[in-house]
Amino acid sequence: MQIPWLAAIALVFGAPNAQAVPGAAAPPAAAVTQPEAEDTEAAAKATDSVGVPQRWPVRQACTTTDDSPSCATLRAEAIGGYRYARVGGDTATEFDLDRADAGLGLVWRHSALIDGGVNWGVEAIRSAGPQSLIGVDGDSMVVRMLEAYGHGALHAGPVDVGVRVGLLPERWVEQVSKGYDLRGIDALTSDRLLFDRSDLGATLTASALNGMVELDLQYVNGEGQAQREQNTGKNSTVMLTVRPLMLESASGPTTLALHAAYRDGSLGVASVQNHRAAGAVTFASRYGYAGAEYVRATGVEGQPERRSTVLGFWASGHLLAPYLGLLFKFDRVDQDTSVEDATVTRLTAGVFSDLFPYVERNLRRLRLHAAYRRESYGDAAGPLPGAPEASLTHSLLITLQASGLHRF
Repeated sequence: MQIPWLAAIALVFGAPNAQAVPGAAAPPAAAVTQPEAEDTEAAAKATDSVGVPQRWPVRQACTTTDDSPSCATLRAEAIGGYRYARVGGDTATEFDLDRADAGLGLVWRHSALIDGGVNWGVEAIRSAGPQSLIGVDGDSMVVRMLEAYGHGALHAGPVDVGVRVGLLPERWVEQVSKGYDLRGIDALTSDRLLFDRSDLGATLTASALNGMVELDLQYVNGEGQAQREQNTGKNSTVMLTVRPLMLESASGPTTLALHAAYRDGSLGVASVQNHRAAGAVTFASRYGYAGAEYVRATGVEGQPERRSTVLGFWASGHLLAPYLGLLFKFDRVDQDTSVEDATVTRLTAGVFSDLFPYVERNLRRLRLHAAYRRESYGDAAGPLPGAPEASLTHSLLITLQASGLHRF
């Protein structure tokens, strides 16, 4: 809200030094004008959008009141672009759609203590899998269910407890992604390689002190969103998140978060081990993002004795907000720790430009990226082990990320 300069002078040099006149009426309270009310409401909405849609169970994605006990959200995201790559002496170019998601959420308020709702979402994928030669009508893109679950939350003073049941988002990816801002150019490495985006099961989340400490317990089939349960075992995950720094303002939040998780899992009809141990630290603010993650996997792609590790770093920030920023991401993947030189390193660096400010990033985003990527493979790593001419790839990437959320 802008204060006229004459009013500012009056506030600084005026009334505070005046003496009250006995028997005189007290001056009337300052009235809030319509523009001021609109500014205040806009700031409140902007601050509330900090958590949309991921502050659950502390906050829902939309606001309910006694007078308006229900609300809804509609979200969509598309990430697409152009790639130019050189592998050995060959050149490859393509346009691609990296991600296309859409979803709807409904929230109902029972009282100030209890609320609940339902969420569902879909995604577009290629119909042929990585090992398939043909899918639907060649290799057409098809839409499948990404998430569909009911949820309820209890708010009791400084503690918020939430339950979700159905096709659920992977909680590790969901929590760490709050401190990751480069999805438009590359997914989290653990998301891309070691975790499914969603699975069938239930999650219990206990959050204290407005989200400063959160404990997640997740119990799911372990087959991901693409398969029915294949065995009698379940994936059990426990995750702890601590946010020692949480500052909110009308210009956006500043958050430092520490994450640790362990999953005891099984996969397939043989119920082979599929365990994960993970840790991450993330920092998010209107000035920039930074973070690191480390994941150790025991059992990968149905191979129970195979052990892999992922180490990733990222940083991004605005030079001239919101129109010009820099990004950097480095990943090191050891595909099999028992095999020498089975590592893949991936370095991405570039620039980006946003149309809308940081505080609105969850409500609307239109971001253009231009980046260079260098991907190198060890002698025992893919894509073609033992083929040195295919062990180094240089790529130029141009991607557009368009996403938004509407509350009604």
